[in-house]
Amino acid sequence: MEHKMASSDVSYQNVAVKYGILVGIVHIVFFLVMWALGLLEIIELSFLSGIFLVIGIVVAISSYKRVRRGGIRYLEGFGIGATVGAVSSAILALFLMVFLGTLRTGYLENLQASGLFPESLTLLSLFVLTILYGTIPGALIAFIAMQWFKRRDHNTMPGQD
Repeated sequence: MEHKMASSDVSYQNVAVKYGILVGIVHIVFFLVMWALGLLEIIELSFLSGIFLVIGIVVAISSYKRVRRGGIRYLEGFGIGATVGAVSSAILALFLMVFLGTLRTGYLENLQASGLFPESLTLLSLFVLTILYGTIPGALIAFIAMQWFKRRDHNTMPGQD
């Protein structure tokens, strides 16, 4: 009995949600490390977590294409990126609501003072902005990544077989 799933059993949605959850967890860990190191006041550092989104999307598209034996439709790859972005940012947004509502209630004022967020920022608007800040870049990252992955001869990420 073969343990690998047939390529037709794997949907791009399942791959995207899996990697979205993983990237969301990494976002939370990064935030907690920044908190532990006392770096939360340097708001610009939080945007470094975008690197995790790029890596997660590229690995997700590569993984899906490998499972599909080199076949991926452009819109599937685009959907993977948008979904990874939406799922990971929704996980981060939920975490931020709990964290900022209980442990670090003054953080919203830091965000407002940074100039990167509106002065009228509330927990609800931060929730929505966090999801938008993940979903829109996720779609853009996928759009760029699919320029590489849409070609049949580019089966996976460089160095992977």
